[in-house]
Amino acid sequence: MELFYSANVSAGGTTLDSEESAHCIKVLRHRSGDSINVVDGHGMLYRCTILDDNPRAVSFRIDESVENYGSHDYRLHMAVAPPKNPDRFEWFAEKATEIGVDSITPLFGDYSERKIFKPERVERILISAAKQSHKGTIPTLNPAVSVRQFIEEHSSDTGARLICYCDEAEGKTDIMEALRGADRATIMIGPEGDFSRSEISLALSSGWKTVSLGDSRLRIETAAVTATAAMYLLSIGKRQYKQ
Repeated sequence: MELFYSANVSAGGTTLDSEESAHCIKVLRHRSGDSINVVDGHGMLYRCTILDDNPRAVSFRIDESVENYGSHDYRLHMAVAPPKNPDRFEWFAEKATEIGVDSITPLFGDYSERKIFKPERVERILISAAKQSHKGTIPTLNPAVSVRQFIEEHSSDTGARLICYCDEAEGKTDIMEALRGADRATIMIGPEGDFSRSEISLALSSGWKTVSLGDSRLRIETAAVTATAAMYLLSIGKRQYKQ
């Protein structure tokens, strides 16, 4: 099933933008009278009929709406330091969307080698990945912030607040154990140079829990996808257990 995205359909809009229209008509060869499925990025799916197959502005009629389309039963906020290579952060954003994430925040730490983040391409990737994986909700991409600012602004978040770093410190909890039973989580992944000691100390003093992703040394984007998948897999297990 193909999905199209319209930012204003939930407010009564009944047209696709030029990019979605061109894909609908020129690539997928839809015509007036065809049925299409449109998501609003906030969880709603609309089953529609094309009224005008203009490749620059497809217009449609809404026939039916479906709430919480492709939703998951948890809330996950991933705060991830962008790697030097921007393609790697884009890969993380795509895969995390496919798996299931609600919010993404780029982090700049003391040891970050990349201090500039351009959101435009990532935002397009989030839309594409949500459509590809049949999700009605597109993750929120927040403005980039410093690690310290993020810790301070999110230390009152409900649910699990976890920080992943490479230092082989005592007292780390396995991430699956730390997330078990949680339906909300905020997880931080540091830069290539890891979090600094002062950043880690601030997090711990603010109530964050240190977690381990296992024995392998992972790249930033791999660690972030691993953490995202941990929440997703625990959710699947919880649903199967209830059944």
